[in-house]
Amino acid sequence: MTERANAGALKLVVSYDGAGFAGSQRQLGQRTVQEELERALSILAGDSGQRVPVVLAGRTDAGVHAAGQVASATDIRPDLAEARLVRAINAQLEPDCAVVSVERVDAKFHARFDAKWREYRFRIWSGAAQPLVRDRTWQRRGSLDLDTMSDAAARLIGRHDFASFAGGGEGMPWSPRQSTERGTIRTVMISEIRQLAPWWGYAPDGTLIEHRIVADGFLPRMVRNIAGALVSIGQGRQASEWIDALLEGRNRALAGETAPPQGLTLWRVGYENDSPDDGV
Repeated sequence: MTERANAGALKLVVSYDGAGFAGSQRQLGQRTVQEELERALSILAGDSGQRVPVVLAGRTDAGVHAAGQVASATDIRPDLAEARLVRAINAQLEPDCAVVSVERVDAKFHARFDAKWREYRFRIWSGAAQPLVRDRTWQRRGSLDLDTMSDAAARLIGRHDFASFAGGGEGMPWSPRQSTERGTIRTVMISEIRQLAPWWGYAPDGTLIEHRIVADGFLPRMVRNIAGALVSIGQGRQASEWIDALLEGRNRALAGETAPPQGLTLWRVGYENDSPDDGV
């Protein structure tokens, strides 16, 4: 245990299909990303009975995907080169979860607390049903007004109280969250709506829409609740100024529906020298 405690740290970039997980964080009796990574690392450490703790940069709900989740763990195999360690870890994982890269970092590195920002992307298909991407998009019939949605999304940029978009009871005025140091205040650096080309091929009747959002932190279901509000605005049920009213109201009961998890992907996590402007 002493040898392991004195070892350096690993920074793992992890990708996963969220459909088969009960979420990212360890839960008793449930399959989670954290549990799968810890199991794989424990096997590589040569002691499957001793759990190798893994810290994740962001919490994702059941069904939410990740392209660039970041995890930190003790360097349990300093004898292996980084590229070989990637292959060794992935050999212990199921096909719906993979380590994209491994970097050896200072032993004090903490995937969650050292993160400066996180980027999520939520994708909406507006049009006729597309079965090939039902687990990657929120599918909505009818058209959405992208210009109005873009105006609404831009109103989220800056330092605001996002209580109206916080799930799990944390956006209610009486929530214990309100007594914490930051409460429900977060700073959004990028919030934009853009149209994408359907990557699955022939799709003549519809529009693929992506909401890209980067912030210094996120509240439970915050991005999904924002997506629900943006769709309401795109449908013409609310004006783009509704976003201002929700931010001012600071009450989850004022906002609309929560978008389903399958349209959401944790895209990237940024650290000291990373810039969100480098994203595409």
